[in-house]
Amino acid sequence: MSQESPSLVVEEGIKRDSKNLRGSILEDLATSTPNLSSPSEHLLKFHGIYAQDNRDVRRERAQAGEPLEHIFMIRVAIPGGQLSSSQWLALDDIAEELADGSIRLTTRQAVQFHGVLKFSLQELSTRLHDHAMTSFAACGDVVRNTVMCTSLVSDDAHTHVTELANHLARTFKPATKAHWEIFVNGERAASIEPEPEHGFYGDTYLPRKFKIAIAHPEENCVDVLAQDLGLIPDVHPELGTGYNVVIAGGLGRSYAQPDTFARLATPLTFVTPAELDDLIRAVLVTYRDLGDRTNRRRARMKYLAADWGVEGFYAAIEQRYGRALRAALPLRLGAADDHLGWRTLGDETLEVGIRVGAGRVRDDVEGGGLRSALRELAMARDLRFLITPQQDIVVSAIDVEDRDLVIEVLARHKVRGVEQLGQVERSALACPALPTCSQALAEAERRLPSLVGDLQSTLDETGLGSRRLQLRMTGCPNGCARPAVAEVGVVGRTKNTYDLYLGGGLRGDRLATLHHEKLKLEEIPAVLEPLLERWRDEGLADETFGDFYSRVVVS
Repeated sequence: MSQESPSLVVEEGIKRDSKNLRGSILEDLATSTPNLSSPSEHLLKFHGIYAQDNRDVRRERAQAGEPLEHIFMIRVAIPGGQLSSSQWLALDDIAEELADGSIRLTTRQAVQFHGVLKFSLQELSTRLHDHAMTSFAACGDVVRNTVMCTSLVSDDAHTHVTELANHLARTFKPATKAHWEIFVNGERAASIEPEPEHGFYGDTYLPRKFKIAIAHPEENCVDVLAQDLGLIPDVHPELGTGYNVVIAGGLGRSYAQPDTFARLATPLTFVTPAELDDLIRAVLVTYRDLGDRTNRRRARMKYLAADWGVEGFYAAIEQRYGRALRAALPLRLGAADDHLGWRTLGDETLEVGIRVGAGRVRDDVEGGGLRSALRELAMARDLRFLITPQQDIVVSAIDVEDRDLVIEVLARHKVRGVEQLGQVERSALACPALPTCSQALAEAERRLPSLVGDLQSTLDETGLGSRRLQLRMTGCPNGCARPAVAEVGVVGRTKNTYDLYLGGGLRGDRLATLHHEKLKLEEIPAVLEPLLERWRDEGLADETFGDFYSRVVVS
């Protein structure tokens, strides 16, 4: 008796029948209901939009017999995190007029708007389009927003990399005009048949999302080994400038599925700039052809690499690449820079990195706050705004004579400088989690400030207040704030408990180890205190906590 093949997940049928991501979204947007049909909600993700509800009021509305409070999150893809003053002002206007009044910066250098109503989605998308921005392909089973180390944008030694994130965004964005038709033009094209899609996507696109990062060769703020594909600029002794390519990293897991796990990317090859696009196409086609479409929990490329084995997986890529993969150069990853504070650039202009707590740009002090400060600067000068992979923002292209103006504006709006930040706070990350994310099991962003304060107090009490401690917190194991490679990773397990992972590091080249399960948030400092004391007493000179934990506790 023959065994039946596993069935494809329902999302595959939705993609196949969508006519290149159109589906019935346009018709659903025209209805009077505050939400869309289930198939349309899945397709919305390809357009950078997630259907959500306010989970803070979910129970009381259910008890009152009322429907959910339907809202939407829109993620704007910002390749390399680079924005002009006019683009920043457009985002600020949208936050005020169509969203919840905040601009949320992500660890993938994108911008998210929360609390958007269905009836504002087309207007919001049109306004993005008018300023050369889009949410299209910021989500979905496609190549997502390409992240790039902020230093590469203004580093004279890497001018060939400056536009790479934009190039990759243009090259690997889906070819379909569905987003423009639905969200910008507002009507379906006259042609009955949709235009052909890129061959590396096909009719059903990828099994799941695909993430690319470009690291600085001297510091790893992008966590390049946590990506599906990572690029590290380097110089080959024979071929000259190019990129070391690493592949099949990913950090998300599922509590319900024990065969899911975090994996660091492994070196694939070295390519010249002229070879890069063809290599990425070969990787995408390999993933398109071989990735799991029967189980979305295991549909990421890291599982393909793990199940096939590195040798078999690389052979499949090489076959589609059509040429031999040369050896990668030895990897060299430096500790992540947080890009905070002032620095002088090669052209003698200035930039200042500003801490954004959990990535949430808003006015939260009397008389203003960060959002008002950034708006004032964008209105006053033609500047460059750079979102960092640490959820912070760098204001760049500042003329020397304008330094005092920038300092005055930030001070007047009570924006704290780097010298006022504690060593835990300056690099702490968190995902949004509750009340908007449907995947969240526990709080993250809203509880991050209290955890930061408690851990800083513990550091101070143990005499380590001046030592850097990397904290990352998520409301579930999907890992959006990358806790699986952090020195201290706090991952939501239940509504009131968290798993504690320790021993990752600032270089992003080591997975953290599960140290304790199902801790209440207030218990975490006490669990860490004896380990911090050991770090103080037994650690090597200048040894980070992650390196110490890995060397002494794990080994």
